Amino acid sequence: MRLKDGVLKTVRGTVLPLLMRPESDADELQRAAEQKMKTFDRNVHGGPYVLLYPDGTKITNIPGTEVPFTLNEYKEAVGKAYQRITLYICTAEDFFTSSQETSSESNSSDSEVIIMSPTSAEFNAADTLVWEPADGESGTDSAAPVLFSDSQEGPGTSGGVLETACYSKYTQLYAPIVIEDKDDSDSVECSHDTPEDTEVDQKSLSEITANLALEIDHRAVSRFNICRSNIWDGAVRGFKRATFSEKKDILVKFSDDEGRFEEGLDTGGPKREFLSLLMKELNKRPTFDGPVESRYLVFNSTAIREDEYYLAGKMIAVSIVHGGPGPNFLSEDLVSYISGQSSVKASVGDITDEEIGKVLQEV
Repeated sequence: MRLKDGVLKTVRGTVLPLLMRPESDADELQRAAEQKMKTFDRNVHGGPYVLLYPDGTKITNIPGTEVPFTLNEYKEAVGKAYQRITLYICTAEDFFTSSQETSSESNSSDSEVIIMSPTSAEFNAADTLVWEPADGESGTDSAAPVLFSDSQEGPGTSGGVLETACYSKYTQLYAPIVIEDKDDSDSVECSHDTPEDTEVDQKSLSEITANLALEIDHRAVSRFNICRSNIWDGAVRGFKRATFSEKKDILVKFSDDEGRFEEGLDTGGPKREFLSLLMKELNKRPTFDGPVESRYLVFNSTAIREDEYYLAGKMIAVSIVHGGPGPNFLSEDLVSYISGQSSVKASVGDITDEEIGKVLQEV
């Protein structure tokens, strides 16, 4: 927005993607938007800035309530998907001049800032977009529409955000992002004022899974052509393809032994069936041993050469985040050990190797 004839009016400019947490408040959002504009336009106005609703009012609380503004609260209140929400930023001078109904016009233009729930593959692209001023406008900003985007509402062959248990280590790959570092430093500086910050890292597994599911790009797919008589080989080929990405949706086509594909469109059913069958196949692999319903990881040289342990971990993580089942065949003690719990009570009876079992019994 910019001031024209005493009124704040929108000026269409260039989109600048920006990633934010759904829990971000107005101050955090404003700081990030300002930082983004100043990064991509050296001639941007020095500020200060004000974050505005589409009607030109300053963002403090959720409209019609006394609830402080946060992205997720506003999304729920307005009833729109993130990518359909538009907010604005303008200079404090223009805002106060407009409030006082004085006629003053700045010669600056504005840029758009798209802010998305934390993703990874799109994050780097968001930070490297070229900023260009709109046609007929100068390079100095006085206001910027801020758009919120969320992949859960995007088009795809399978719909909905899937909330199950998930892999969390994967997100560490994107820790060095500049904006994330800035957010981390902000939270450290104000941690003594907000005790709630100490609980940020203590998210439930379902919350972590939901956040990872939001990162799925439903506009792109990883294709799996699966022969029902050999689920495992088809899955391995799909996961090893150079075009495969955990961030893409999964499109599954089943075929018979002669290569004839089954009729029908994958709207989520074939994907879930494939992931369920994949977990059953994984239970039979030589990487696991023990009772069918309580399996342990075991050493297998062939599986190591074929990188099967890594593949098993990836398959389990993808299944959970994409709405499939988890590995419900794992031993409770194995799960406790992997998760770092101290309640592991394995017994000699769990050892399936007869020779090792005898040695342990003698000890």
